Amino acid sequence: MIEAFAYDEDSRHLRVYLTNGQRREYEGVPKGVVVGLTMAESPGVFYMKAIRGKYPPRP
Repeated sequence: MIEAFAYDEDSRHLRVYLTNGQRREYEGVPKGVVVGLTMAESPGVFYMKAIRGKYPPRP
């Protein structure tokens, strides 16, 4: 599900690249959440539970 992601700590902007070629961008994501994504046994499950729908998408 997740191919890669990039995070800007200053703006708290998270960009998630999915294996289907889509890109999702979120604003206001705390660094701790990104650390959790990095450490998750299943980043896809973590993304679905802790990020998607929890933070405003960036157009």
